[in-house]
Amino acid sequence: MSVKPEGIFRDPLAEQLEALRECREQLARQANGGEASPEVAGEDPREELQRAVGSLCLAEEELRQQNEQLLAAQLALEDERRRYQELFEFAPCGYIVTDPLGIIQEMNRRAELLLDHRRELLRCKPLSVLLPKEARPSFFSHLHRLLRRGAGEVETWETLLVRTGAAPLPVEVVASTVLDAGGRLSGLRWLVRDVSDRKQVEQALAAERDLMDVILRGTADGLVVTDRTGSVILVNEVARTILPVGGAILGRRLQDTLACAGRSGRLSPITGAEGVAYEVVLEGPPLRVFDLRIIPIESEGHVLLMREVTAERAAREKAEQQARLAATGQLAAGIAHDFNNVLSVVLTHAGLLRNDPALPDDVRVKLRAIADQARRGARLVRQVLDFARGAPTRRQRVDLAACVRQTVSLLERTIPESVVIGTALPAGEWVAEVDPVQVEQVVANLALNARDAMPGGGRLRIELSRRTLNGGEPPPIAGMTPGEWAALSVADTGVGMPPAVQRRLSEPFFSTKAGNGTGLGLAQVYGIVKEHGGYIDVTSEIGRGTTFTVYLPLAGVPGEPRVRMRRAPKVTDLDDCAGPTLPTGCGEVILLVEDDAASRVASAEALQALGYRVRAAESAEHAWELCVRHGDEIALVLTDLVLPGVGGAHLCSALARQGRAPVIVLSGYPIDPEDGRLAGVAHLLQKPLAIERLAHMVHDTLAAARH
Repeated sequence: MSVKPEGIFRDPLAEQLEALRECREQLARQANGGEASPEVAGEDPREELQRAVGSLCLAEEELRQQNEQLLAAQLALEDERRRYQELFEFAPCGYIVTDPLGIIQEMNRRAELLLDHRRELLRCKPLSVLLPKEARPSFFSHLHRLLRRGAGEVETWETLLVRTGAAPLPVEVVASTVLDAGGRLSGLRWLVRDVSDRKQVEQALAAERDLMDVILRGTADGLVVTDRTGSVILVNEVARTILPVGGAILGRRLQDTLACAGRSGRLSPITGAEGVAYEVVLEGPPLRVFDLRIIPIESEGHVLLMREVTAERAAREKAEQQARLAATGQLAAGIAHDFNNVLSVVLTHAGLLRNDPALPDDVRVKLRAIADQARRGARLVRQVLDFARGAPTRRQRVDLAACVRQTVSLLERTIPESVVIGTALPAGEWVAEVDPVQVEQVVANLALNARDAMPGGGRLRIELSRRTLNGGEPPPIAGMTPGEWAALSVADTGVGMPPAVQRRLSEPFFSTKAGNGTGLGLAQVYGIVKEHGGYIDVTSEIGRGTTFTVYLPLAGVPGEPRVRMRRAPKVTDLDDCAGPTLPTGCGEVILLVEDDAASRVASAEALQALGYRVRAAESAEHAWELCVRHGDEIALVLTDLVLPGVGGAHLCSALARQGRAPVIVLSGYPIDPEDGRLAGVAHLLQKPLAIERLAHMVHDTLAAARH
């Protein structure tokens, strides 16, 4: 079916085809006996028909060629349109098309990402809704200028785009007008470019300039900058006060400035990390010492830095002494673990011998002395480890008064009767976030030091009071902030200390006990108090006693303590805590994991003497292999925490996932019970451990596992 074109758009080829079809129809009617038309009268109908068919074929061929050309043109046009669409869609800048009033018609993918809105939701919406309210007047001003100027005009400015759930985005906008074929304004094109990176760089540069200005105006160090000729081009106020030169410094040569500094004091070269370094001593009073460094700026000049080190120089000797003490502490910590293994062997064998019923009484007494000295060595090792490595702190909401009362109850059993203990622990709110064990250690160390200061007896008084510091009120110790503080004082009537001794109280390994002290007790006290954000003060007078006052911050939120203090346990010797007999096993298999050979042998003999069978391993890997091979028969695992290879903590974690035998950890280092890898461990024990304690612990753990 053909459709006839109308009007000026009629196709000549189509008209010719239509005429040929009409001629063919007439010839067909004549062939069927119809009347001949006037146009073809006197002609042979067949010839006329043949000519008409030929003309029709020619016209059809021309029409086919025209269709092919038209199809090729359409494909080329579609390819151009697709390329344009790809360029538009994947352009690196946002591209938005609007009508003359700024109503969004189309946008590319980059614009969609910048606006953080789906383009389907933005079509037919004014572009101004994507701007902050304060930026819209400027937007409409630029829009009106574009509409007044006409075609080819461009407006460029920076503004902000509002995005969902994010901060406004700084962008640069380039807007231009577009005309249609008739020369009329048809729309606007908007190029949107993200300038947030550039803004960040500009802000960073501005911040650097501000920082440099602050450094020059507010630094405590003197700073001088010279050009390549040595003339001063920049100097801060601190340098003006340090350098002994009168009048203007700018424009003077650096050598002249140094010469002036040398004339007023001593200028000595020192070893510097970079550049040239000097120590400048400016004569007083008061005497001032400066560290002066001259740093080249890549052939552009020099920077001269002067930092006052008067206090540092005065403290240099003390710092060097502290460094030597720290090195000594690290060395002691390295030895402590191995020494704990030695003490474990001594205590284990002493315990095995003492439980021999045929042992003579005099030998039993000697073994008791050996065990006592081993335990004394263990306490010394514990102090060294706490000082050198730091015991893990486990803070809890604790009633300080209850904690102190418990410690006093323990002290009443250890301090001789010649020392009278008095307390003043008033009832009330004494809740603080502290480690109760470490607070007990602070009170015990101070009380035992007070006991040693009263060899002939005396009075020991422990008091707890509240100190409220208000803003502007001078604190009892520099650095204390306003708030509620608990003041814990331990006072004695002993021999007292001279000022020289008081200044060295916090030094580790410093002792006044003539070889009977380790010098670690007060060092631990100072470390614990500092760890809890507290302060410590001491007053002493020769012949009249000493008072230590510890200030600890009270909890800011009132309420009941989360942890109730336990009742004071009975102080007993570890060798006597089990009574005349020890609990024994019934042939249960215990996996013993210990890397130290002597300690492994001693522990295995002790367990065998208690009636257990032992499988020993020297590493975590060996222990895991034994668990895989003999897991069904192992009733309990006793392991050291510090092992070669993967370590005991990883072994405990793997055994907890297996969930078969209970695990007891024994270590010479401080153990952190908050370690997640030790979550499934039944007990955490510190080396060295007496055989009596080991017997009860193993027996109780196996009994609990059976139930």
